[in-house]
This record gives sequence, structure tokens and C-alpha cells, in this order.
Amino acid sequence: MISLLQSFYNARYKTFKDRAQLQSWQAEQVKKHLSWVTQHSPYYQSLTGQSLDQFPIMNKQIMMENFDQLNTRGLQQSQLFELAIEAETTRQFKHSKIQDVTVGLSSGTSGQRGLFLANAQERQIWAGNILGKLLPNLLTTHRIALVLRANSPIYNTVNKGPIKFCYIDITQPIAVWMKQLDQFQPTLLIGSAQALQLCALFTGKYSASEIKPKRIISGAEVLTPADKTLIQAKFRCPIHEVYQCTEGFLGSTDKLGQMRWNEDIVFIEKHWLNEQKTHYSPIITDFRRRTQPIIRYQLDDVIKVQTHGVKEMSNNVNVFEGIGAIAGRCGDCLLLNKQGQKVPVLPDLIYRAISIKLTEHCDYKISQIADNHVEISSDSKMHGLIQNALNELFTQQGLYSVVFSFADKPRWNTANKQRRVVNLCEF
Repeated sequence: MISLLQSFYNARYKTFKDRAQLQSWQAEQVKKHLSWVTQHSPYYQSLTGQSLDQFPIMNKQIMMENFDQLNTRGLQQSQLFELAIEAETTRQFKHSKIQDVTVGLSSGTSGQRGLFLANAQERQIWAGNILGKLLPNLLTTHRIALVLRANSPIYNTVNKGPIKFCYIDITQPIAVWMKQLDQFQPTLLIGSAQALQLCALFTGKYSASEIKPKRIISGAEVLTPADKTLIQAKFRCPIHEVYQCTEGFLGSTDKLGQMRWNEDIVFIEKHWLNEQKTHYSPIITDFRRRTQPIIRYQLDDVIKVQTHGVKEMSNNVNVFEGIGAIAGRCGDCLLLNKQGQKVPVLPDLIYRAISIKLTEHCDYKISQIADNHVEISSDSKMHGLIQNALNELFTQQGLYSVVFSFADKPRWNTANKQRRVVNLCEF
């Protein structure tokens, strides 16, 4: 409980006078963390005394190949997978623990399922940071609904005192979970972009009352401009975003609605994806996680650089770096031919091009299914508009030989992440 309260206070009230002070503080946190990890993780033991830049770049494949040596509790991957899959299958997530360690399973949208671990103290720290950064105020009772694919004991850590927590299992029929949500009447609604769209479309359809949240938090999937417009039109309350994934609580919106890295929790390095340095994939070092160290972990996500300033209130100077947008996954970039060269077309450029052309909400999916062959899945009446939007974008990129085909509106599965731009080719 002490860890929760301390983390809550730091997340909500701790400030830095400038970037230099923040970076000095981060360097000290990282140094202490690496010293501890190299003493307790067999995988990192040989790096004792080394600086962060000497540590290898990590990703999901490398982590899972070395999981037994990497974690600091001597836990075996095979046993943990068995435990996590059993919890997923039976939907009894309270049993997904071993000793004091919560075991979770990632969704596998990158092509490989992964494990994530958190001990009791790490769950308290996570809860404190979540509450500190996301609660609108401290003077009222909050009813928090988490509308996601899987539950975890880690989420119930926030179910304390004036905070009422309800997990909504979206793998159930929509009539079941939407009725449960309407009855709970959340003040804070947290879910994936796909789940939030369903909430906007179906609240009140299966019960006598509709939900009227005071704040909405979108996470786990890309929230496109069109998706945000639909949700905003229905609920007419602030919509914030969090960057929460298997690798940690990485980012959240500030009081002015600007998404920022949680640099009081993680240290960010950038792997640039283009010469213009407008997009990068982040390399994460979380200096709070010890059970399963996250050190120089390169995500497959595409992050757009913040290109415009955000006017700050004079008493709310935030030195944490802003995020322009979470633009999708690197593996979802279209790779189209231009004079024999593969030219990447980033997902957020596609979202923007389509949102400019469409005047109403449209459910769509853009898939590269072959070399210079793009499939548009949507209502047939929207095919022409979306094709025009993409043609204009591709022409700007000097791409003139793209072939289009068309398919019916996509049918999303709530058990998996919604991906509006997908590259299905193997080059």
C-alpha cells in the first residue's frame, strides 16, 4: 500500500524544473536499476558495471528465447505459459498468479505471444501511476470500467476505497457485456478503440439506461481521427489516450490532452524510421520493473514526432517529451515499389488521408496483399472515396502503379486488436 500511495503522489505531483533536471534524475534511476538487475538476472549478469548503451537491444523474440534466464525469480516459461493459457481459456484470471507474481499473456498481434510478469510491489507501483495520471479529481467516488479482452489481478489493485472497479469481458456476447456496463454506470471508461466504438454504438440497446462517462481513456489500439469523432459525438466528454502495453505504462495525456511519455517511469531511446526523422520506433528502459526487466526493449510501434507546440498553462509546465501520435506498427507499414525501391507508407499517413476525404464515420481496413496491390475493405459506397484518398497520398509519394481491389466491410474480432492498416506480404 505504501508503494501505491508513494507512486500516486509522485505521478500526480512530482515535477521537474526543466529537461536537464529530468535527464539527470533519469540517469541516476537507470544506473541504480542496472546495478540491481545485473545482480539478480542471470541473463544480464555479465554486464555488471556497464552503462546502458552497452546493453543489447531486446525484442519479444529474444526475450521469449531467453525468458528463463532473464527473469529475476527463476520462473520457467513453460509453466507460466500453461498458467496464463489456462486463465485465458477458463476466464478465471484471479488464478493467473504464481507465488506473489501475476502472469499475463500478450495479445500476439506482432505474430508471437509473450508473457509479462509483475510482483506485488510492481502491481502497487503500476496502480499508483495509473491513478495518479488518469483520475480527473480526488473528491468524488470513481467507478472505473475496463473494457478489454483479458482481466488480470493487476487491474484489481486499483479497486480500493472510493474507487469501484469493474472488468468488462468483451469476449462475451455484446448483449451480455454491454448490459453489465450500462448497469455499472462508469464515470471513467477505459478500453481499446474497437471496444469504445462498440460502447458508443450499443449503449442503451440492451438495458434501460445508457452510460454517461465523465472521461474516456483509449488504449491498446490506434485511435484514428474517425474513431475518435464517433466516440466524441456520442459521449461528449474528454477523450484521453494511454500508451499501455505488455512492456509497461509508457505514456498518457496531460491536463491539456497532449500525449506524453511517462518519463518518470521509463527512459526512451529512438530508432529512426526515415531520414526526415519524423517517425521512430521507441526503445524502452523501464526503471521500475524488476521481476521481468525491460531494458532497451525495441517496440514494433511507429511513433510520430510531435511537430507543433502545445500551449502550457503557466502553472503546469510539463517537461516530459510529447508524442505526436501512436501511428501503428512497423510491420503494418505498406511497402510499395518506386523505381525498383521499396517505399514505406506509414499507417498514420493513411489514417489522415482517409479522414480528410470522409465526412461520415466509416469502418475500413487497408491491406497490402501483394507487391503494389492494396485491398480496401469497407462499405461498397465508400470504396471510391477511399481509393481517391489513397491515390492522392500515393501520388504525393511518387507512387503511380498501385493496383486496388475491394472487399466487404471488415468484421472485427474483439478477442484481438483492431488493425486498420495491415501489410500481409512477406518480402
